[in-house]
Amino acid sequence: MLALLACVVGCSGNPAPTYPVQGTVRLDGKPMARGTVLFEPAEPGPDGKVHSARATIGPDGTYRLSTFGQYDGAVAGRHHAVVLASSANPESTGGTAEPVLPTKYGSPRTSGLEYEVMPQSNTIDIDLSTR
Repeated sequence: MLALLACVVGCSGNPAPTYPVQGTVRLDGKPMARGTVLFEPAEPGPDGKVHSARATIGPDGTYRLSTFGQYDGAVAGRHHAVVLASSANPESTGGTAEPVLPTKYGSPRTSGLEYEVMPQSNTIDIDLSTR
């Protein structure tokens, strides 16, 4: 019986616990209508691996992170964020999508976006600037 309970508690299949993360991405104060958000942990987790989270930005600018499963969130700790977006769907324009964000937001080293994911439900709004 104890072995079954231990498996129910610890056999989720995820190598690290995750916590819900949601928020709104704004560009110059207005919600972005499309794009992708990536959260990359600043340091490896207890298992020695880096478990990045990602989300698609909805038409209202909102996002919900996923790491191992849909909307399960991100691992706790400090993260560097990246936001990617283009002006059009490359498939519909023959591959000529133009970036709508400064290139600095496309790399965890240059984005300047750093957030702490707490071991609880998190709301993290991301404010970006074209300047």
